[in-house]
Order: sequence, then structure tokens, then C-alpha cells
Amino acid sequence: MGSSYSCFGAPGRLGRNVFTWKIDGFTSLLEQGEGSTSTGFDMEGIRWQLSLNPQDKKSTDPSSTKHVSVGISVSPFSLRPSYMLQTRFRIFIYDQKYGMHRTREVHHTYLTTCRTLEVLCIVPLQTLENPSFGFLVNNTIAIGLELINLKKVACNGIERSTFLQKNKITGSHSWYVDDFSQLKKPTAYSEPFQIGGYTWRLQLQSEGKLNKNYLSFYLELDKSRSQHPPTEGVLVEFDLSIKKQASGPYRGISRFIFSTKTTGWGYGEFIKIEEFLDPTNGYLIKGTCTFEVTVNIFGFANDRA
Repeated sequence: MGSSYSCFGAPGRLGRNVFTWKIDGFTSLLEQGEGSTSTGFDMEGIRWQLSLNPQDKKSTDPSSTKHVSVGISVSPFSLRPSYMLQTRFRIFIYDQKYGMHRTREVHHTYLTTCRTLEVLCIVPLQTLENPSFGFLVNNTIAIGLELINLKKVACNGIERSTFLQKNKITGSHSWYVDDFSQLKKPTAYSEPFQIGGYTWRLQLQSEGKLNKNYLSFYLELDKSRSQHPPTEGVLVEFDLSIKKQASGPYRGISRFIFSTKTTGWGYGEFIKIEEFLDPTNGYLIKGTCTFEVTVNIFGFANDRA
């Protein structure tokens, strides 16, 4: 197994900055059950490095489909506590036969404490291995990285401290909707509810924020009604679900620090609208449905310069 590289750009200005990484002997990675890392390369005076995980999964479910994922890291010598790097990349898995490349455009902010971006699940492994697509040719794959935008932004070095409680605070809330078609569009909210001294509400978008074919579902901290210091965050694990009136719910679990600056978190693509509307699935029966959340508060966080 070997690697080859090429990199070109316009010195002194952000022009066409592209790095191409070819990996020979791809099946060896699969047999070893390991990923691979490129050598370092320079773009716009910053030292970068790519990594490849050929057997990533979208969830912790052992039966979920394996995907190819790519990581983009910055050398620690290219970062300082006094600034952060705001970036925009385009990542390619090259179709070497037909030019039908698989691409993903991503934004990321690099800090001294956050030097790596993991771009998950770019292409299913089964698709990559299928010879009819042209991603794997002569046991070789090609990955490309284009740096579209780079900006150095001065920062004062924010430090966050998290304080974990001995016992978590747990609460739940159900939002019963008696006529789904009458929900306010594009965004509907549940009535506010209290858990752990904080005021929350559920947010639903019947035409998803990221994809109109999905429902978007979020938990939101209502900062106007919570006794919440300006620099304090609350560390929460929450379980969003849609009650399935025939059997178990459809759910997603997240962990997040809610604060006055970032008040909402959840899923832009929670469930396909077609799947939700199908009465045989049991989520929506005669126009009624129930959205649920369980909130576990683990602790608090404070930021200081």
C-alpha cells in the first residue's frame, strides 16, 4: 500500500488551492481494519494533513452501513491562542472513470484546542467498492481537498470550565398535537415547560431547515424565561422522539451545552416527511401525533477570557 500526493495553489493570494491524495492498495486498509493519514502539506501558509477512515459508521448501531470519512487537521505550529482560522473546504472522492465525483462542502473554525475536523460519511463503502461507479480503480482511490476560503480572526482565548453535578436532574415533556396540518409554518413551538430550573420548548419545522423532505426537530432553551447568568451554560443530554402510537417511538439522543449564545440544538433531518405521514407507521393517526423529550442535566459551564 502506498500514497502519492499533488498540491498546487497561487502563492500570496487565496486562489485555486487543491491537494490530491491517491492511496494505492486500498483493500489493505480494509483487511487491517485501520485508516490512513497523509503527509503534511501547505496551503496559504498553514500546514494541513488529511486522514481517512474507510469503515466509519453513521451511528453506534453495529448493523449500520459503513462509510468512508475524511478528517482535516491543522499542525499545532500553525495555530496560536490569539487567533482562530475560519475555513471553508470542498472535499472530493474522485470518480476516476466518469468524472461523477462525490463532493462535500464544509465550514469549520480551528482553534489551538480544536485542530481537527471530521467530515463524516462522504460515500458508502459499498458504493466506493462497486466497480461500476469508478471510485476504486486498480485498487486505488483519490481524495481531493480544495481550500475555498480562509480567514484569520483575532480572539481573546475563551476558556470554558464545566462543573459536573453529583446527581443529574431529569425531566420529560410531551407535546400533543391534535391537528398536525394546522401547525404554524415554517416553524412551530410547543408551550414552554420547566426542567431543572430552566425553561425549555420544542421546535418543529414541517419542511426541514436542511432538507424539505424531512421534519426538523429541536430542543430550545428559552433564555428570556430562565434564570441564566450571561456566561453560564447548562450541560444537557436529551432524547427527542415521536411517539409511535402502535409500538415504540422514533428517537434521537444528543449531548450539548446550551447557553444564552447557543439556545437550540437538535436534528435538521430528523425523519422523512413521507415516513412520518404514512399512517401505517403509527406516528400520525387521524392528524394527531405526540412529540416527546427527556432532558438530563449533568452540570454547568462558565466561559472566561
